[in-house]
Amino acid sequence: MSINNDKSLVYVGTYTYGDSKGIYSFEFDHKNHQISNLQPVATLAHPTYVITCKERNLLYAVLKQQDFGGVRAFKMNNDATLTELNTFLDEGKSPCHLSFDNDYKYVFAGNYHEATITVLPIKEDGTLSTPTSVIKHTGDGSGIVADRQEKPHVHYCYLTPSEKHLAVVDLGRDTITFYPFDKNTGVLDEHNKKVIQSEPGSGPRHLIFHKEFNFFYVINELNANVDVYSYEDNELVITKLQTINSLPKDYEGHNLGAAIRICPNGKFLYTSNRGSDTISIFAIDGRSGLLTFVDYISTFGEGPRDFSFDPSGNFLIAANQNTNSIILYKSNADTGLLEKLECDLSVPNPVCISIINN
Repeated sequence: MSINNDKSLVYVGTYTYGDSKGIYSFEFDHKNHQISNLQPVATLAHPTYVITCKERNLLYAVLKQQDFGGVRAFKMNNDATLTELNTFLDEGKSPCHLSFDNDYKYVFAGNYHEATITVLPIKEDGTLSTPTSVIKHTGDGSGIVADRQEKPHVHYCYLTPSEKHLAVVDLGRDTITFYPFDKNTGVLDEHNKKVIQSEPGSGPRHLIFHKEFNFFYVINELNANVDVYSYEDNELVITKLQTINSLPKDYEGHNLGAAIRICPNGKFLYTSNRGSDTISIFAIDGRSGLLTFVDYISTFGEGPRDFSFDPSGNFLIAANQNTNSIILYKSNADTGLLEKLECDLSVPNPVCISIINN
């Protein structure tokens, strides 16, 4: 696929209720702040999370197919359309989160409803192979928030920067579990795991590792707090450093924390909240890892389930699920502040953003 240096190619995952066809794409011109070529590029049910590998022109998406859920592999074509390669399916609901290793040898799939973590090898042609590891969280949830924590709910899985452990965030159990990972075999070690207990009822949703320093940050869905941790990857020495709320101070309504990102220069952290419908901005102290609140900005729509930076860090794109809108912002690398651009677009039920620059 080809796209010039002044443009981003954006893929959007959706819920396929109502008018949505599946996965959409569009191009964004950095200089003119113009959007073009919005199109549906793959028809499938509920591709609510998509990840892309620019180096190999590959895209992977979760999907629901009758009584099965799974992951579908696609080749990205020069016109941004997608060619299906193959599909991994398993009984039950579809996964909610996907991630890669650094070498794009594996896809890690976290499943909220089934409380499973599945490791899927990627073959040379981009197709998915038989799982090398499947772990299921069993037993009860924490039960603090009865309708959300009645059982385990895996919401996120991502390798630590050294790729020695897979971090798994479980909203239902209020836990973050680190499983040793053997990259040669693709096997997770369930017996030597380390479990970090979050605040009861907080409902941890996603986390993000800092690329330069040994800190990671967790967005809690049920109380909108961000938890800050330091870690030493070899021996898994993990210390909680800070908890800071991400809501505007005057907001008292219902809310669910959603996405968490660090801008490419590593200086600022961002979270989205569904309820206040805002993106909050925090400065990161590189030495201590601690966060300082900077500002928040409206998402100019409802239900900002996801947002992403383009690789340059100059632009942020947010998806408002409940108002079918994609909002674009200019990002200031020095201050962290966001400025809304006047180039919104409408996509039905958008819930995931994946951005590629050339």
